[in-house]
Amino acid sequence: SHITDNVKNNLLKTPYIMIPKLIEYVHFNNVKPENKNIALTNKKDKNIKIFSGNKWIYKNKNEAIADLMDGKYFILDSHYDNIVNDMCKMKLDPSAYKIFREKYDGKDKELMEQLKFDSELVLLNNR
Repeated sequence: SHITDNVKNNLLKTPYIMIPKLIEYVHFNNVKPENKNIALTNKKDKNIKIFSGNKWIYKNKNEAIADLMDGKYFILDSHYDNIVNDMCKMKLDPSAYKIFREKYDGKDKELMEQLKFDSELVLLNNR
């Protein structure tokens, strides 16, 4: 509920950092402490803690981060599809997002590695 259309619009302005920013906004926001449900306590650990149901469980770090990235991308990509025709009125340039989308959907290796690295940094910096 705290992820407004305005928040999503602002994130779409900077597509190459929007996914880590949304991870931080959702999972480390003091307004919604119930969303603080993921913890990376040790950079060298291959697992990550996820709060599921009523307890913390361990999951594979790489898979969990990939799922987290895909989930945030889906939110923002769906929002883009809803507003693409109005972006010029909103003074948003769709061209940067279109390039990002092609790379993300094509699983561009460099992009995916950078997003994973940036997303992992968000998790480490908010422990």
